[in-house]
Amino acid sequence: MGRLILYLAWAWEILIGVLLITPGGVFCIACGQVVNAPGYIGKTAVMAVGVISILFGLLGFAGVGKSRAASGAAAR
Repeated sequence: MGRLILYLAWAWEILIGVLLITPGGVFCIACGQVVNAPGYIGKTAVMAVGVISILFGLLGFAGVGKSRAASGAAAR
């Protein structure tokens, strides 16, 4: 059950990254409609955070899979 939660967490991380870089996302902070809002970091920074989020999600999937393979090999 714990491993399923880890996979869901990393999938959620990737989903958030995709929403950040997609202009028509759930709440479009990348399309620049509220550029004058306090705390807006700019389109380039939002895109960078989205790409980093996707990379972290993919690295998390790889890490969970690698730890699963290592624990399976250690049990033999």
